[in-house]
Amino acid sequence: MGLVDRERIKLATLQRKIGPALAAVDREFQRITTGDSPLTRDICAHILQGKSKKFRPTLLLLAAQDDDGFAPAAITAAASVELVHTATLVHDDFIDEAMTRRGLPAVNVKYGPSAALIMGDYLYSTALHNLCAAGLHHAVELLARTTVLMSEAEMLQLEHRYDMAISEDRYLQIIHQKTASLIENACRIGVSFNRRLSGCEAAFGDFGAHTGRVFQITDDVFDYLGDERRLGKPTGQDWEEGRITLPLIAACRQAPPAARARLDELAGRRGREERAACWPEVRAFVTEHGGVDYAFATARRYGEAAKEALGPVASGPQKDLLAVAVEYVINRLN
Repeated sequence: MGLVDRERIKLATLQRKIGPALAAVDREFQRITTGDSPLTRDICAHILQGKSKKFRPTLLLLAAQDDDGFAPAAITAAASVELVHTATLVHDDFIDEAMTRRGLPAVNVKYGPSAALIMGDYLYSTALHNLCAAGLHHAVELLARTTVLMSEAEMLQLEHRYDMAISEDRYLQIIHQKTASLIENACRIGVSFNRRLSGCEAAFGDFGAHTGRVFQITDDVFDYLGDERRLGKPTGQDWEEGRITLPLIAACRQAPPAARARLDELAGRRGREERAACWPEVRAFVTEHGGVDYAFATARRYGEAAKEALGPVASGPQKDLLAVAVEYVINRLN
C-alpha cells in the first residue's frame, strides 16, 4: 500500500471518530440549500453528488469536541463553513471555465456560466444567513471577514496572472487569503464552542492557518505531479491559466540562466492551446530544477508549525487526531 493510500485511510479513520456529527452536517447542508427555485435545488443536488472530503467541517468539529461531545451550534457552523467552501469552488470553476469538479461536470458546464455565478452567490449568502438565524454572531464575523479576504485574493491572483516576477511572499499572501483563512477560521469557530478550550482560539487559528498553507501548497504541487484520474480534474491548469505557483517560482529561482531564459520564452505565450502544448516541458523544468522538492519542503515546515501551535493547548485524542489531519494534507493526492 502506498503512502497516499495510507494517508487517505487515516483521514477516513479520523472521520469515523466523528461520523454521526459529520452525518448531521450533511443533513444540515441539505436543509439549508433547499431553495424555492427548482433550478437551485437541481444544482445543489448535482453538487452533492460530488464526493466532498468535508475537511474543513472535520477540523471545526475536532476543535469543538469536548467531554460532552458537540454543541448543536457546531453542526450549524460546520455546514455553513462547507457552504462557503463550496461557493468558492463554484466561482473558481466559473472564472477558470473549468470542465469538471470532483469527477463530474462543473456547474458552469452543466448549467451555464450565469447559473454558476448566481449559485456561488446563493451559497455564500445562505451560509451567512444561516449563521445569523442561529444567533452565531462570532461565526458570522469570522466567515464574513474570510469572504472578504478570499475575494481580495482572487483579485490579487488576477493582477499577477502570467507574472513570472511574482515573489514568494506575494504568493504566500495570496494562498493565506484564498485558502488558509477559511481553514483558520473553521478552527477558530470550532474551538469557540469548546467549553474547556474556548480561550485558546488564537492557537487553534494558528494551527488552521498553517494547515491551510500546507493544503494550498500541496494542491499546487499536485498540479505538476498529480494523476488526473485520481484528482478528478486536469493537471497543468495553473500553468495553462497563467497562475504562477510556488513550484514554478522556486524552480525559476534555482535554474541556470539558459534554462530560465527558455522558460521565460514559454511564459510569453498567452493562448491556452499554446500553453497546453508546452506543458510537458514546463513540468519537466519545475521537477528538474527542484521546484517540487522545495514546495514539498515548505509544506512540511508549515505542517510542523501547525502541530507546534497546538502543543501548549491541545492534548490526548484531540491533539492526535488533529496531527493526523495535518499529515493527511501533506501526503494527500487530492
